[in-house]
Amino acid sequence: MGFLSNLFNFSLSNNDSTSIWRMFGSFGSNQFDPRGTGLIKNSFEKNVDVYAVIKKIIDITKSHDWIVEQKQASGKWKELSNTTIHDLMNEPNTVKGYTWNDIEEQILTYLLVSGNVYLVGEKPLGMNGIAELDVLPPPFVNIESDESFFNPNIKYRFALGNSQRVFTKEDLQHIKFFNPSYNSVWESHYGLSMIQVASQVVQVGNDRWDASANLLQNRGAIGMITDKSQRPMSPEEVQKAQAVWDSNNNGLKKFGKVSVTNKDLGYISMAMSPTDLKLIESGVVNLRAICNVFGVDSSLFNDPDNKTYSNRTEAEKSLYTNAIIPLSDKLSEALTNFICKNHFPDKTVRMRQDFSTVEVLQENKKDKTEILTKQVDSGIITPNEAREKLGDPKHSSPEADLLRIKNNTNNIQPIN
Repeated sequence: MGFLSNLFNFSLSNNDSTSIWRMFGSFGSNQFDPRGTGLIKNSFEKNVDVYAVIKKIIDITKSHDWIVEQKQASGKWKELSNTTIHDLMNEPNTVKGYTWNDIEEQILTYLLVSGNVYLVGEKPLGMNGIAELDVLPPPFVNIESDESFFNPNIKYRFALGNSQRVFTKEDLQHIKFFNPSYNSVWESHYGLSMIQVASQVVQVGNDRWDASANLLQNRGAIGMITDKSQRPMSPEEVQKAQAVWDSNNNGLKKFGKVSVTNKDLGYISMAMSPTDLKLIESGVVNLRAICNVFGVDSSLFNDPDNKTYSNRTEAEKSLYTNAIIPLSDKLSEALTNFICKNHFPDKTVRMRQDFSTVEVLQENKKDKTEILTKQVDSGIITPNEAREKLGDPKHSSPEADLLRIKNNTNNIQPIN
């Protein structure tokens, strides 16, 4: 069956399918289900820009230590050590050999790619408190519920290979991004994938790299020599002309050379056209769009038009303020609700990450200190009020609780 017959009968051979792709594009070959395995395969595993952005967010986020704190009667938080939560973080899953770093990486990856994380806690018989953690791969979890929007009976059905199990809300912590678009009650329980938001950009990026690979792999000869005379060359003359051409033009020293013959010959270029080259160079547009979705600056990923030193500093700061810290706050709330309340039912303990040593964030504290110092010197607030706003402990001196003002001679006087 010929090529056109195959096309119209939709029974294409592999060769014909490849030919169609080269002429007309992928026909949505990179489209993926937001809750299927294709979501991860066609984005995080295939798209270099998606991988780079997500990997940076993950690596920096999980590089910061988690703190366990207990709220005191005064309202202040006191850091704890050697609790059962610390024991859990030291050995979160002995059967699989997971470290806390592994658990964090799985949580962050699944949340940023699929918009859903299913964190499971195992309790040994006869013991209180979660003693082991595991993370279910989202593509193999189906959420089931009745049609009651206000009081749904939610169940999480997990099926992978020979492993099948049904979990309730008490068995696991579902961490997700809010999804405002759904057509049924059960659909409303799934989170929104950030990859789905950027799906068109991801698909364009995948197609662009596929097209680039095809252009490079299938270039073959960069041009053809044609006989423009009325008499065609014989096979023997073609071979001789080819041998002379190869001898005169092949080799590194002859790169880019085009020889001239004494016959009326023409040259047809087969090199990549300006349009082809523009296609390859358009990747920075995709990178910026993906960075925009994840709340990071493209200068952190070698964007050639956005790489000044000041931009770099601001980009690193915005990486924390716009991406990492909000993500960490979300995880902190979930882990506190799932782990801390399980180990400390009185609900006085929380988990959070420590960002106090991040250098780019200290500049904010420096600016804030200067503003508060001026307020103290103007008699607007007391020194201890300023220290409290900075997160520092109060000074024991009674004068630190008094308003004061600095006069023109730089002498500090208390305000009565």
